[in-house]
Amino acid sequence: METVTIFGLRAILEAIQSGKSIDRVWLLKGTKSTLFEELLHVLRSNNIAFSFVPVERLNRFSDKNHQGAVARIAALATLEMEPLIEKIMEAKKNPIFVLLDGITDTRNFGAILRSAAATGVDAIFIPTSGSAPLNGDVVKTSAGGAFKVPISKVQHLKDVVYYLKAHEVPTLGITEKTPITIYEEDLKGPLALIFGSEDVGISGGMLKIIDRKAKIPMVEGIDSLNVSVACAVVFYETIRQRV
Repeated sequence: METVTIFGLRAILEAIQSGKSIDRVWLLKGTKSTLFEELLHVLRSNNIAFSFVPVERLNRFSDKNHQGAVARIAALATLEMEPLIEKIMEAKKNPIFVLLDGITDTRNFGAILRSAAATGVDAIFIPTSGSAPLNGDVVKTSAGGAFKVPISKVQHLKDVVYYLKAHEVPTLGITEKTPITIYEEDLKGPLALIFGSEDVGISGGMLKIIDRKAKIPMVEGIDSLNVSVACAVVFYETIRQRV
């Protein structure tokens, strides 16, 4: 079974609560906090193997801020694109899909998952190449969002666009290459949002096939936002229009 190492008390708690298969947990000797005691209780209640180790052992797993807890879990699962879209379309009248084109930074990806989980995004699609790996950094930064939002890996994001078009789901690219702002767009119906990397944005091929484009308005002299911040802004405007 393919595994991934995650670190941090809350990340491990979220993994357990989401039903992930936990192989083993390593805890720092002498740690005392309410969250640490909560994790201990959950580990014992679920009969999950754990052991107390010195800090040197934890540091071998990760040089990150592990908060005195490291776990080995089953790798984050990804889903097939077509059945995922079909299932969501059957269950929801106005779903929100998100396509990430060239987002390679794990912390940005984790932050996007966190915002997506908080705003009810139904699925995220990423390409198999040129995308951030689904590793422990993503899990920790997502604060559990990695376990709550379905993720699908596809060979080409264009396939997702065409499949959504066949289901009459409009596609909206977030790009500065348009005079129209997100506040002028109707975001209330079924919708697919496309975001590109900060350096090159949405790829030219994708821009040619999407239905509409909109930008986040910014004061003069500022060209772009961090992509995870941009996602959060657009997600919450979508929610605002739907409330």
